[in-house]
Amino acid sequence: MNQKHYSLDLNKIVDSHCHLDFKDFADDRDKIIINAKKSNVDYFLTISVNLSDFEKVHKVAQTYENIWCTTGIHPNNVSSSISSNELEEIQNVILTNLKYKEVVGLGETGLDFFRSEKNKKNQIESFMLHLLLSGKHNYPTIVHTRDADESTINCLNESVKKYSSQGLIHCFTSTKKFAKQALDNGFYISFSGIITFKNAVDLHEVVKYVPLDKILVETDSPYLAPVPFRGKRNEPSYVNYTLEKVSELKKVDKNELTKITTQNFFNLFSKIHNDD
Repeated sequence: MNQKHYSLDLNKIVDSHCHLDFKDFADDRDKIIINAKKSNVDYFLTISVNLSDFEKVHKVAQTYENIWCTTGIHPNNVSSSISSNELEEIQNVILTNLKYKEVVGLGETGLDFFRSEKNKKNQIESFMLHLLLSGKHNYPTIVHTRDADESTINCLNESVKKYSSQGLIHCFTSTKKFAKQALDNGFYISFSGIITFKNAVDLHEVVKYVPLDKILVETDSPYLAPVPFRGKRNEPSYVNYTLEKVSELKKVDKNELTKITTQNFFNLFSKIHNDD
């Protein structure tokens, strides 16, 4: 398949966060994408986690219809020592990657202190660089945050004020308070299959709280498969289960919610509208 001009159909579902370049899909990527389209999932954002693998991510976006990608560094892939020269080099590589029309966002970036806070300073520096580029060049940031709510919000507060940064909190698993702080900064909230888990009661309250015009849905595939596939490899077609759960919690018809979340995606990732 060759990259084609997309035709916006609000009746089609977006998987706003997946990792289609990962080796988990190496043997059946074509089939996975066909399965998704048969399940009414027609738009995909495949996410970069480091700069060294950008060519693989970009290749997927170039090869298939209605797939776009990002460029950036996941917090767990941030170097344990970053000099000012290295930060400048990272910025230059990201800016080079942004020249491709398939690249519509920055990240995933953010903060992850789950295992250790030893690399906290460098993660924050990397995150703030992504947020700076977001505001300066008008690209949304895809934010990963784990055990780092306070620091993440501090970065958003500063960057939105200084640079007018924009983006979304992906795979949201935090509190209503954190959601409010992100929303106050103009950020969107993206929910994954985690909301289908039986123990996600508190998260269900967050889903009910987040305004419809700020909600996105995602798989984070190949990770975090929803019920009834929990524990198995996730894939974009399964975003339907997340959408159905949001529909149930928000008391909004699934077809209507599809239109809303798809419109939200294209509102945020406005660079897609500028494809040549």
